[in-house]
Amino acid sequence: MTLANTSTKARITKREKRELLTGLATASPWIIGFLFFSLIPLILSIGISLTNYSFLAEPKFVGLENYKKMLFDDPLIWHSLRITLVYAVLAVPAQLIVGFVLALLLNSGIKGLPFFRTVFYLPTLVVTVAASLLWKQMLDTDFGVINYVIKSLGGRSVRWLSGGSMIIIISFVIISMWGVGRSIIINLSGLQSIPTQLYEAAEIDGCSRFRRIFNITIPMMSPNIFLNLMTGLIGAFKSFTLAKIITDGGPNDQSLFYMLYLYRNGFISYRMGYASAMSWLLFVIVAFMTFLVFRSSNSWVHYDGGVR
Repeated sequence: MTLANTSTKARITKREKRELLTGLATASPWIIGFLFFSLIPLILSIGISLTNYSFLAEPKFVGLENYKKMLFDDPLIWHSLRITLVYAVLAVPAQLIVGFVLALLLNSGIKGLPFFRTVFYLPTLVVTVAASLLWKQMLDTDFGVINYVIKSLGGRSVRWLSGGSMIIIISFVIISMWGVGRSIIINLSGLQSIPTQLYEAAEIDGCSRFRRIFNITIPMMSPNIFLNLMTGLIGAFKSFTLAKIITDGGPNDQSLFYMLYLYRNGFISYRMGYASAMSWLLFVIVAFMTFLVFRSSNSWVHYDGGVR
């Protein structure tokens, strides 16, 4: 009896080992990619941030000099952070609201739902560089189609990409709506998973459509809203391609996003040590913002009828 049990356990152990090896072999491409393209560069960047490393000379250890200069001696750091923060504060809520409202409209029994899903999601598949060039042409002050429409309606041309800092940031917020299709799809999946019995009971109790949205739809959709909020917030602080292609930080650094300034230091001025220090400052800021969102989620994100 004892030998039989031991033999059974041995066979189970061998099977588990085989399954573990199979799983590791299947996941090995991701594991190798994570090690060589994420974890190891992350560790190396800590050491590089403590040096004056460039592509042109041997690195020399400077300790916290890069961090000191970044925090106290470089006004463009705070300038670029302010621009990035203002953009995040405007763009993320706009994406959340537009994505949610459009998902509600698409979920209201509209005919041809698969077609409209494709129409709204298709722009997200366009290469970002191509989309940036397209928007640059559309927002051109003299020859852009958007100003052409405004003038046709009796308005005056708007200097979308060469006016004041706020106008430029608003232009980038408008451009960010190009990728709202992702949040629409996520919101649609959440809307279609809400039990219809909840709406039927609320309708019997005399709740208006407006109250049903706020008392049923939004609470039940809070996990999807939370996901879109997190991805949108991180994406806003990482904004680079649009600013690089459309304005390149100009005019007069009025669209100098943080990632663009980091790129200038690292790959134009060849101050890789300083750029690495900047990347860690951005990591701390994003981690802090993420922490705040996670802490606040305890009071407004609901799962299966309960509070997270």
